[in-house]
This record gives sequence, C-alpha cells and structure tokens, in this order.
Amino acid sequence: MEMRAGEEDIEIGEDITPSVIPLSYALHDSFLHSHCSSCFSRLPSTNFTQHHHVPTLLYCSSICSSSHFSPAELHLLHSPPSSDLRAALRLLPLSLPSSSTNRICGLLTNREKLMADEEISAHVRYGAKAIAAARRIEMVENEKNDAVLLEAALCLVLTNAVEVHDNEGRSIGIAVYGPNFSWINHSCSPNACYRSIISPPDNVLPFSDESRLRILPAGTKSDNGVHNNIEFSKGCSGSGPRVIVRSIKRIKRGEEVTVAYTDLLQPKEIRRSELWAKYRFICCCTRCMASPPSYVDHVLQEISASNLASSSLSSELSFYRDEATRKLTDYVDEVTTEYLAVGDPESCCKKLENMLITGLLDEQLEVREGKSQLNFRLHPLHHLALNTYTILASAYKIRASDLFSLHSEVGGLPWEALSMSRISAAYSLLLATATYHLFCFEPSLLVSVANFWTSAGESLLALAKSSAWDSLGKCGFPVLNLSPLAKHKCSKCSLLESFEVNLSFGQDQIRKAGFDSVSSRFLDCIGSLLQEVWGFLIQGDRYLKMFKDPIDFSWLGKSLDIWDFDAELTRNDVDFNCWTNKSVSGIEALGYTDQWRINTFQLGVHCLLYGGFLAGICYGPHSHWSSNIRSALNYEGK
Repeated sequence: MEMRAGEEDIEIGEDITPSVIPLSYALHDSFLHSHCSSCFSRLPSTNFTQHHHVPTLLYCSSICSSSHFSPAELHLLHSPPSSDLRAALRLLPLSLPSSSTNRICGLLTNREKLMADEEISAHVRYGAKAIAAARRIEMVENEKNDAVLLEAALCLVLTNAVEVHDNEGRSIGIAVYGPNFSWINHSCSPNACYRSIISPPDNVLPFSDESRLRILPAGTKSDNGVHNNIEFSKGCSGSGPRVIVRSIKRIKRGEEVTVAYTDLLQPKEIRRSELWAKYRFICCCTRCMASPPSYVDHVLQEISASNLASSSLSSELSFYRDEATRKLTDYVDEVTTEYLAVGDPESCCKKLENMLITGLLDEQLEVREGKSQLNFRLHPLHHLALNTYTILASAYKIRASDLFSLHSEVGGLPWEALSMSRISAAYSLLLATATYHLFCFEPSLLVSVANFWTSAGESLLALAKSSAWDSLGKCGFPVLNLSPLAKHKCSKCSLLESFEVNLSFGQDQIRKAGFDSVSSRFLDCIGSLLQEVWGFLIQGDRYLKMFKDPIDFSWLGKSLDIWDFDAELTRNDVDFNCWTNKSVSGIEALGYTDQWRINTFQLGVHCLLYGGFLAGICYGPHSHWSSNIRSALNYEGK
C-alpha cells in the first residue's frame, strides 16, 4: 500500500496527519520503573524507586491504569525483552478469529517471509508460546490460542512497530499505528517525518482544524481533498503515545508521501541490510538506485588509503575496502562498548582520536605484486567518522564533568576540565557543520541537521556558562556576567525573530521569511564568529586542527587517495607542553579570556536558534524542542 497527498499541495513544515492513536504499544523493559506504561510520561521519582527490582507495570493516574492494565502483561515481564510480546498481546483483542494471518487491522504481518528466517522464526515461535501462556492466566472466555494467529500478531509488531522517543531523544518504547500511518512507505530520500507525542490523558491538547488527514491511500479520491480517517480499528481507547506526520519538503498533490524507516546518515548497503533484516524489502528509491551513487552516499562510505610499499594503490584499495571498513567498524564498536561498560572517557577519547588520525594499518596484505602494507583512513564525512564525532562529544563532556568534580573536591584550578568541555563543543559543532554540508546535497537530512545544530548550540552555551570561568577570574582573569539574550540579538540574521515567529504565528510567516533566506543569513553571520571561535575551540586537539574552517568543506574536492593527510595533521601543530602545563601562563596560552567567552556564547545562541528554527519545521511550533531551547537560553519571550 502507499499514501499520497490529497487534492492540494502540501508546503514544507505542515502537519499532514492529525495525532494518530496507536493500535498497540509497550514500554521497553528498562523504562518500566520510570515511565507510565500507558501514556509513556515520566513518573515522579518517588513513585518508582520502591519498585526498582520488581517486574511490574506502573501508571501515572487511575485513567491510565484502567485503560491499560492486564494481568497477562505482568506474566510476560518474566520473559525479557518483553516489549514486542506485550505489544503483540494488546493487538489480539483487535484481531478477529477470521483475521487473515497475512493482514491484521489492515497491516501486513510479513509472517511467511519472517518465518522463512531460521533465527527470526525461533524467536517468533518462542514469543507466541509465551503469549499463549500469559493469555491462559487471564482465562479469557471464547478465545482460543491459535498458534498461527499469535505468530502473525508478533510478526506484525516486528514489521510495523516504530520506536517512540522521549524529549531527550531516547527510545523508550514501541508503538504500532493503523493504516493512516503504517501505510506510508519508506524512502531514503523522504519528503516527510514523524514525531511522537507523549502526554498524560488529561494534558493532551486539542488540535486545530489544520491538523487533519491530508493524505489518502493510492487510488482513493475525496470530494474536498481531505480524507477522513479510514474506518479501521480505533486503537487502544485513546491511550498511548500518539504520532503526527509532518512534511519536510514541498509535496505536490497526488505525490506519494514517504518517511524514513532507518538512519539516513548511513551508506546504501547498510540501509538496505537493515531494511531487509526488519521489513524484508529492498529499497529501490531514487537515492538507492542512483548510478553512479549520489555524492552523499559516496562520501558516507569513502575511505582513503596510502600504500607503503607498492604503486598499485587503486586495485588494492578496491579489493580491501570492505574488509577495512569492517575492521574499523568493529574497532569503534569495541571501544564504545568498553567505554559504556567501564566508564573511562579518557581512554575512549584517546583511542578514537588515534583511530581518526592514524587510521587502520593492515600489515602484509597479499596482493598480486607481492606483499605490501596499506594504511586506511576514514573520510571526514564517512558515516563511521560522524558516529565517532558523536561519541567523542559525549566522552569529552563526561570527562569534563569528572574533572570538575575532582577539582571542586581538592580546590584546584578547573582549567583542564574547561578544556575538555571546549573540545566536546568543538566535536558537536563539527558534527553539525558536516551534516549541514551533506544536507545541501540531500534535503531529507533536515531532521538530523536540526538535531545536531541544536546540540551544538547547547554545548557551546554550556561551555560559555560554565562556572569554571569564574574560578579563572580569581586568578586575575575578568569574570563575565553574561547579559540577557535580548542584548545579544543579532541584527544580521534575525534568528531570534524567526524563533519568536515560529512559536507565536506558525509556518505561514516562516515561509514568507523564506527557509533559504534564513539559512543563508545564518551561515553568513556565523562565518565571522567561527573564524573568531574555532581556533580557540580546537586548541590541543590534533585531529580537529585539520578543519581550518568547519563550515567550508571545499577542500574535500581533492581526491583523498592523493590527499597529504599526515602533512595536513601536522601543519601548524600546537605546542603540547601548553596542554599539560597547569600554570596560569598555560591558561593564557589557551585563550581563556573574557572575549572568547562572549564569542562562544554568541555562537551558541546562533546555533541553538537556527537548530530551533529547523526543528520547528520538522516537529511543529508546539513540540518539546521549543521549551527546551527557551530553557537553554533563559528566554522568557515578549
């Protein structure tokens, strides 16, 4: 099935469905003690600490409890991970005895394809038996445990369930929605996205007349261009996390509406592998079928190599590229797993940055001309490099927090901790600028760009607002009293006005301002700020020194096979004695001055407001991003 726009064009940044109620849903096991099992809202800490080691379902109100509680679900909690099983259990009352095992509630189950996979079929059969045992506890009259139907319900969840994310971007559960949402097909270059709405039942806001279903199944016509909800099951009595679909490109009437089922910042082969593993289809969208591959897909998998003993570089690179990628991926996964298990951010930072700088050295690789040695390095926009920037930003931030705690206990000078915060902010900023560069070639990356600019702004503001600057003031450096946001209003790009318009008036005014115009003014404005701040942010980090201007990736036009990577890394290298010197002179050399703090604050404001502007297009003016940004800026509005 597929969904198409009705008899009217849909502009960028418009809701194209009302809030869709789920057919079924379930919290992930790890959030059962902290979130309501019905509406997914966070519980007060006093409500769940006492149940921390007891498998149970908790609720924020009697309304949620009465609409959701099931003794059978409690039984399934003893078979973790149980979210798939609990979601399938809740589908069964909607499944009539005569339901086809091919479709339930209008949704494809994919049972035949999934059961053909030995590993998946074993999981499905085990899950169906667990669900049958749970249903027997309830002693439901006139209902039989049809093994095939139970398997089909679980296969439907595996095929159609989407992750539900909270305001912090964490996946806290899954939900299955009806055809109005689930019939929207996947594309690796989609024209729409979706957002979760998590709210207790008594806090769900009514939606305006503009929140209507503006899409319809292919081949369906409506007299007024608006297609009311298709008459299928009404879902879970109005409870559970809702979802809204929103346009991220202009969609012409009758054009198919698509969303992404997978991470778009991955190369084609990984996207296809993930889509086949879960949904059993091969994506044939325009991006996947492009020949030669699009620029974005090319750089997301590009690896450079230097040959230490042979001149037959091109043939060797082609032959060993996949193996090198696998080894580099395994190494990053291994370091990340160790970091999460052991909690040593310093070791994680050193290992990952060393990998980015030195690459992978494959010794004595067998080639036709004899034995040689290849050194593989990730393209700075390789999907694994982008993932590494994310991990480094997090690890440096945690390392800074650890150092702040240590210095506060011993009364030392926290300049080293401030340096770690500075490098963390630099990696967040690099991730935002790199993704924006890719977005210029693939507009469907708008959601990622919005999130990364917002994160970069938050990191820069956290750095500028750090109390460590005040500690430096005690050593003779001026203490900056950051003025209110209104006094930092930028006359060049007017992002604050765009932010206010987004909050107050909606997308019509934003479209009048012009998306391209706002973006152009923002880039022009931060160009001078970046020249002032970037050199300060990256001091002490050898890898980041390679990016002289993080907003300009024109130097990547050179072939990476002939790029003098080592020369670029060592050129204008810093004096590392300054990095380890904890004297006041070291602080002066690193540039912790009043002006750097002001520049960092101003750059953070710009990034956060622009991220908010983009997020408003993706998620709407009243989604959680607006309150998060207002809080980060201490912004009260007019």
